[in-house]
Amino acid sequence: MKCAIGIVLIAQALLTYLTIKPAYTPYTVRILDRNTGVMKVSYSFPLTYWLMFIGLGIMFLVGTYLVFAKEKKQIFN
Repeated sequence: MKCAIGIVLIAQALLTYLTIKPAYTPYTVRILDRNTGVMKVSYSFPLTYWLMFIGLGIMFLVGTYLVFAKEKKQIFN
């Protein structure tokens, strides 16, 4: 049962990662230096974007642990 839950968590984490990555576009800030004509472009993502990736990483690690965890045998006296 642990293995099945682990596989589901791993699959969910990977599929969610693949759908989130192209869905978010970063905020673009363009700064033009009028003296040199050089434009600096910086990109930033919202905080929720990074929090989702942290959550997906934790879910992936828990799923991996559940897949490879050994079953404990109970001894009844």
